[in-house]
Amino acid sequence: MRSSAFAESVKLNDMTEPLKSKLTGILQAAACIVVIAWGVAAAAHLISIFLLAMLLAYCVLPLPKWIMRRFKFGKGTAIALSVTLVGAGYLVLSAYLVSAAYRMTAKLPVYQERLTAVYDSLVPFLVVHGVPSSTISSATTLSPDRIIGFAHVVLPMVLGSFSQALLISLLSLLFAIELLEEPSRQNPLVAGLTYYGRDVQRFIAISAKTGAITTLINLVLLLALGVDFPLLWCVLYFFLQFIPNLGSIVALVPPALLALLMFGWHRALLVAVGMLVTNMVTANVLNPFFLKKGVNVSFLEMTLSLIVWGALLGFWGGIVAIPLTLVLRRFFGNSPAEATPVALAG
Repeated sequence: MRSSAFAESVKLNDMTEPLKSKLTGILQAAACIVVIAWGVAAAAHLISIFLLAMLLAYCVLPLPKWIMRRFKFGKGTAIALSVTLVGAGYLVLSAYLVSAAYRMTAKLPVYQERLTAVYDSLVPFLVVHGVPSSTISSATTLSPDRIIGFAHVVLPMVLGSFSQALLISLLSLLFAIELLEEPSRQNPLVAGLTYYGRDVQRFIAISAKTGAITTLINLVLLLALGVDFPLLWCVLYFFLQFIPNLGSIVALVPPALLALLMFGWHRALLVAVGMLVTNMVTANVLNPFFLKKGVNVSFLEMTLSLIVWGALLGFWGGIVAIPLTLVLRRFFGNSPAEATPVALAG
């Protein structure tokens, strides 16, 4: 009996030992993930700068490659021409944005008058439903004093963003110069960035294509409905739509509010519904089709990426969420032999 009980005990220990080992491995992996996530969140600012610079390099990389392939120029000449073209485009866009801001400021008295009318029409509704309307003052919402106070708060943020954008641009230029090297001459780090960035470049190209189509449709819609500064809102939409599911929703708020002020809620509803429909077609038809075909990423993966990387990296995490997920998926989807520098350089 004792020997039988001892044998049963040994057998039970042999069965539970693999389970304990597996549970220990899971707990260790979970602890590592928590530590890594804490480190990423703590260094979110620096990591975001690096990732945005890398993403910008992938965005502009096709231009010098096309110049080198089409005109047979060297790398230095292609980089110089690319920087000139991108810089000229940036200056034109900046000049337009400044001009639009100046014209919008000139129309502020009109917007303030319209806002007062909208407010006065809402007061009876607010009173009937018990909403305290006395704390809302339409007379000072767009007043010069309020605008000056807002400018004092926003201006330092804009200057800080400009210096950060300059740093990101310089880093992206350095990345692009390295990525233009021949594969045989790339060091292991640059070879890895080239290899793991292939899906990212496909994602950027697909998003730019679908975003441009949707932006043109929205531009026609806003022109037809007579919304002020339609090109400004479409430029905003094009850049914000690189944040999947969220950016395009945020981009429709300014033109809808402007339509509400100038034409009433019927026109504002048309603007909101029209842009929502184009966004839904893009998000649920165009993007899933092209992304599934190009980089094999599903809607669920995009949503989870936004949640995870947004929580770790904040606002910028929404921009780099899908590219980061594509890089990690390619990294963990390959065997160690496939991820060696020799394979990467090839």
